[in-house]
Amino acid sequence: MSVFARMWLGVLVLACFCLGIVVMISEQNPSRFENETHTFSYNLAPPSLYESAVMTAQDVVRTKARSGIVAHHLLVADKIAQTFASLGTGREKTVVILSPNHFDLGRQSIQFTDGTWETPFGDVEVDSGVLEALVQQDASLSYEPETFEREHGISAIVPFVKQFFPRARIVPIVIHDTATQEEVEVLAQAIQTVVPNAIVVSSIDMSHNLPEHMSVFHDEVTLRTIEAGECLNACTLEIDANAVLTTLFEINRLRETQEWKLQYHGSSLAMGATSDWRENTSHILGTFQAGKSVSGSFVAMQAVGDIMLDRGVRSKIESQGVGYPWENVARYLQGSQLMIANLEGTISEDLSIATDEPPFRFTFSPKSVEVMNTYVDVVSLANNHSRDRDRIGEEETQEWLDTIGTDWFGGYATSEPVYRFNQVSLIGYHQFGTKIEDLLPVIEQEKNKSQFVIVLPHWGQEYIFEPQEGQRDLARQMVQAGADLIIGSHPHVTQGIELVEGVPVMYSLGNFIFDQVEPGTDMGLSVGVLLFEGEGVLYLSPVQTSGGQPIPLSDDSAQEIFSRMSKLSSAELIPNILLGVIPFTYD
Repeated sequence: MSVFARMWLGVLVLACFCLGIVVMISEQNPSRFENETHTFSYNLAPPSLYESAVMTAQDVVRTKARSGIVAHHLLVADKIAQTFASLGTGREKTVVILSPNHFDLGRQSIQFTDGTWETPFGDVEVDSGVLEALVQQDASLSYEPETFEREHGISAIVPFVKQFFPRARIVPIVIHDTATQEEVEVLAQAIQTVVPNAIVVSSIDMSHNLPEHMSVFHDEVTLRTIEAGECLNACTLEIDANAVLTTLFEINRLRETQEWKLQYHGSSLAMGATSDWRENTSHILGTFQAGKSVSGSFVAMQAVGDIMLDRGVRSKIESQGVGYPWENVARYLQGSQLMIANLEGTISEDLSIATDEPPFRFTFSPKSVEVMNTYVDVVSLANNHSRDRDRIGEEETQEWLDTIGTDWFGGYATSEPVYRFNQVSLIGYHQFGTKIEDLLPVIEQEKNKSQFVIVLPHWGQEYIFEPQEGQRDLARQMVQAGADLIIGSHPHVTQGIELVEGVPVMYSLGNFIFDQVEPGTDMGLSVGVLLFEGEGVLYLSPVQTSGGQPIPLSDDSAQEIFSRMSKLSSAELIPNILLGVIPFTYD
């Protein structure tokens, strides 16, 4: 072959290579799509629902706010309409909609589409020019129209865009919770660069499928996070769109529009739309205006009672699967910054040696504890079962927890190590293995560091509902040493709650995951702990343990538990216990 021929062959190969690159780019670049028109609509609600909702917003005053949070649950269509009506001026030409990826569809964590949405008020077009510019800023954006065919997080609210922003085109983006912080920051910067004056709406429903006695705690944590304008810890709120909310926070930070204005907070149960907590959804809607977020950090923790993964629970795990104990509490245990439990046993690959008669010697499979690690952040080993396989078994348990990645504190015969989280110290105490004289200096040491000190004692008499005088005496000593909150275990039943020199003492949370059959052992209590600026709130939430599975109780059933507990508690706490919410102050 001549030199001339080889030269032209090289040019031809290069041209084909470049053509391939162009084709690949065209798959991502909305300006080079095929001549295919994507049409979307929302047909799960009649036009009359939207029309009625819009009528409720006729007198709403525009605030010029350029970002907000709306629900996509059309049970609150009127509140969605009113929030939209308060945004911007109504003359904006671009509305960015950020939605969760409800059905885990598509290839990438952040996706977009072109096309047109049909609504009762007329069609709404996607702004392909803005999308093209966004892709140039953020090459990771993925063009996946199929995802949007079912995504109600977008479609349910597009009619409100047409009604309240008649000139606007939309920029629909779905964000899966697998999106990294870096991906979120790049997307937010791209939106701010390309459309700095656009209306940005995050489509988010909040707490799901939980009774009010738990969702009220989760919603309070979510509200405080929104007011702060950032996730103070990893964003794991009990909502359907953590990555969406994080993206909005970053956009607001770039725009300096972080002042939150709450428009509406409610739930399906509270408004009487359902009586089944499994169908409950809570809603938080509002806008962000120019200004700073609320300063002041907070700490949100949740503690549950005894977890035992051997004997009858192990049998259930072996027959039903390793995730069996947690099937009904995935969302129940989500949403706080720290999840705490009492681990009643040891961890080993050895076979179970548990018996039906004492002494019980519990051995947990490492695989079952690995699953627990998905839901629980830190466990207390200050209990009478941490040496069921002698001291070497306690040490092996500590090693397994370190390997699995579950933090731990305390032990059979010691209150150390102490677990510290932000300005909180967790201290374990085993009444039957640790001297109170050894505990008190540890409390004093942590208090002298200006920590909020929570003592988790393993104490009292099993199967007794009323706190015993011995527990009260120990509690007084702990409080005098500097304890700010006491959360007990060991009786395997829930006990009363008292104030000891102004300090809340929860004598026993009872069981969380266990297989006992004695009366009262099938009921346990979770406590949400919210701390902020010298004030605290405890949120009580009971569960029923059935067949080794904790299951949230309905609000009516919870009220019965609260009523029983109130009769065993301090008189001044009775009104709060009946509500399931106990406020307190601390130094």
